[in-house]
Amino acid sequence: MKTERLFDTDAFLDTCEVSVLECKKSIREGYTECFEVITDSTVFAPEGGGQKCDEGFFDDIKVIDVQEFDGEIIHFLEKEIPAGTKTTQKINTDLRFRRMQNHNAEHLICGIIHKKFGYENVGFHLSENYDENNNLHIEAIMDVDGPISPEDLREIELTANKAISENVPIYAVLPTPEEAKDIPYRSKLDITENLRLVIIDGYDVCACCAPCLDSSAQIQLVKIVDFMPHRGGMRLTLKAGLDAVCDYIRLHDDNKGAMKILSCERGECAEAVKRMNDKLTEAHDEKVALKRYITVMLEKELKEKIFNSSKTFIVYAADSIDEIQARALVNDNVVLAEKVIVILFDKTDDGYRFVAGKNEKLADVSLRDIAGKMREGLNARGGGSEQMIQGSVPGEADDIITFFERF
Repeated sequence: MKTERLFDTDAFLDTCEVSVLECKKSIREGYTECFEVITDSTVFAPEGGGQKCDEGFFDDIKVIDVQEFDGEIIHFLEKEIPAGTKTTQKINTDLRFRRMQNHNAEHLICGIIHKKFGYENVGFHLSENYDENNNLHIEAIMDVDGPISPEDLREIELTANKAISENVPIYAVLPTPEEAKDIPYRSKLDITENLRLVIIDGYDVCACCAPCLDSSAQIQLVKIVDFMPHRGGMRLTLKAGLDAVCDYIRLHDDNKGAMKILSCERGECAEAVKRMNDKLTEAHDEKVALKRYITVMLEKELKEKIFNSSKTFIVYAADSIDEIQARALVNDNVVLAEKVIVILFDKTDDGYRFVAGKNEKLADVSLRDIAGKMREGLNARGGGSEQMIQGSVPGEADDIITFFERF
């Protein structure tokens, strides 16, 4: 049995009464909770051609999936519909239209590329993702088998939008094998039967099984949002129609926020960001130089403290340094004397972070034991090895220093 594919010739037919020819419990992997339904005709396009199947209902029964197996269209439903039943199919027309906008935009772009460079489309799929607010975002991702410069891509994009403004017809034809011999068309596959061609007048003729629009104007607009070299050719990502408009709105709002932060006019963000980046680089270089100077000064003070103290534990509070500087102070100075050096740094209202190291000759001092005593006596957190421990410790520097004076 062969189901009449109503979507092949009328992509805007969204509702139709059909007869159920067969219904059975599915035994296919992944569908064992579904019923397989075959109808005499269908408005549901199955998955194929790089995009998902249509979504919708048979009366009030949800269609889970639509696939084509050996030329037969199988509808997977969550409930049984007995053979011989008349039922009304209804698809999600908004979703189909958005898919057609993006898919036909891909045909248009690839057709222009093929005419200009002779490149073939060697890969395509519609990517569909939902954001945190459950809003659907669709984009077309395609691969062509040759390189294209950014300047040529801009020209191709402008040509495509010009074609959209010309409102040229888009239509599907089902040529016989004999007729197909005289029609030059693009195809990723060698199709020997049931050939269906989607034609964008004057721009493209491509083998395709997916529903198509009636005119280029229905695409509304197309924007190439990303491109990159891929396997000797190019991978392009585009958005069309409503998805392109929503993307523009998002980028427009984002750009306005950046303009406010950067105190610049529209179209000047890139230059303003460059100026800010130059200033940040300069400030970073100054910060690095200051950190080196601070480290040198702190190391001088720490050395004096080490050699002027008879205590085994040297506790040194340096509020303004980071972990890298603190570890450097420990590593550089712990070899100078048989001492344990504890550096307190990164002060907050709750306390300090710390790093502690010991001279390797202090065999009778276990830093792991010290870490345990710090947890018990100071409510500290952290740990490490016998040679170095680190973590965080609440309290003021004087209280922490007094704690270590007990050892």
